[in-house]
Parts: sequence; structure tokens; C-alpha cells
Amino acid sequence: MPNESNEQADKEYTLFMRERDGLIDAAREGARTFDKAVLTFGSAVFGASIAFIKDVAPKPNPCSLMWLLGSWALFSLGLLTIMLSFLFSQKACMFEIDIGAKTLKNPNYERPNNYWSMLNDWCNYLCVCFLFAGLLSWSLFAFQNLATGGAK
Repeated sequence: MPNESNEQADKEYTLFMRERDGLIDAAREGARTFDKAVLTFGSAVFGASIAFIKDVAPKPNPCSLMWLLGSWALFSLGLLTIMLSFLFSQKACMFEIDIGAKTLKNPNYERPNNYWSMLNDWCNYLCVCFLFAGLLSWSLFAFQNLATGGAK
């Protein structure tokens, strides 16, 4: 009887580890897809704003330039935060590897907080906020210049 419970526990542990590995792979792929999407979106909108000025509003309304400059600053901050997110994600992983090794050596090791992971999360949220605010700012610039084609 005790042998059967050990076999059942081994099966449950194997199933748990297999499911855990699948979830880790899914989380990794989700993060990779998010990073690529945000980087592509930020770069594309930045490029589209330049093309808009060149083709639609070559002489923009001077009052609208603050919206354009604001959008470029926000797009730049969004791209910077996603690049920092790449770096912080790598640091967070290295931190976890180091903590895992220390925990194996000393089971009583008190685990510190992973501040790299927290910084990575903040960068992801800030990136979305910066890019969205940049898109709003650019939209205001575009609407102010769309009707006139920037020919004021």
C-alpha cells in the first residue's frame, strides 16, 4: 500500500512538472510576443508620424507642433522603456538562477525580493502608457493639420 501511494505521488508530481513547464513556455512566448508587438507598434507609429508630415502636412500649423513634439517624446520614452524591459527581464532571470543555486546549497536561505522583476513589470506598463499617450498626442496634431494639410 505505501508503495502505491508513492507511485501515485510520483505520477502527480510528474504531471505537475509537465504542466508547469507548459505554463512557463506559454508565459515566455506571451512575453516575447508582447515585446515584439510593442516594439513594432512604437516604431511604426513613429515612422507614420514622419510620413504624415512629409506627405499630408508639410507646413504644419505652428500651434500644433507642441502635440507633435510631445508625441515624439512619448514614443521615444515608450521605446526606451521596452528596451529597458528586455534588459531587466534578463537580469530578473539571472537573479532567479542565482537564488535557486543559493537555496539548493542552503535550504534555510531567506529569499530576497527580485527587484529586477518588479522593474520589468513597471517598464511594461509604462511602455503601454507612453505609447498610448503618444498616439493621443499625435492624433491631436494630425486632426489639427488634416483639414488644412498644414497649409496655414
